Amino acid sequence: MKTNILVQYDGGGYDGCIWEWNYFYIDKQGVFHNIQSSGCAGIDNLQAATELIDNNGNSFSNKVYVYDVGSEQDIITFSNESHPYHVTGVLQWFEDYNSPDAEFFAVCSECGNHITECGDAATYGDRLFCYECYSVGQCPCCDEYVGDDNIVEVNPDEHNDHRWICSDITT
Repeated sequence: MKTNILVQYDGGGYDGCIWEWNYFYIDKQGVFHNIQSSGCAGIDNLQAATELIDNNGNSFSNKVYVYDVGSEQDIITFSNESHPYHVTGVLQWFEDYNSPDAEFFAVCSECGNHITECGDAATYGDRLFCYECYSVGQCPCCDEYVGDDNIVEVNPDEHNDHRWICSDITT
């Protein structure tokens, strides 16, 4: 049995939903941890988790991704390929889990830096940002993320004491 792995799988769904992503973690000692399980194929025990991995899916689930938590490249792949909402949810779970055996992180879509605490992450659309990149590209006037290329310097007297705002507002 593989250990120290994060598993992402489609876990079924609810009325009107075909499936949704679910997650579990098997630590270095082989202990199963349910991060998120829902729907008709949600997995909440080690036996079902092992069967899912061994069969690379089952009758309900045909999408199974296994990430080695000890592999920086695997975590980068998970962070880059998964929706930021899910990445921050898994990051929060590992932060709460607080095990020295599991060093998990997310990756900033802008600069590629590792984000180790959920409070240091921000999402906007399908992108995940470290706090620094998000704050540099967020317009203080409209509170939208527009990217640092669209932030321009303006006269604070003309723009409610804001020195930098998005170019959309200046036009």
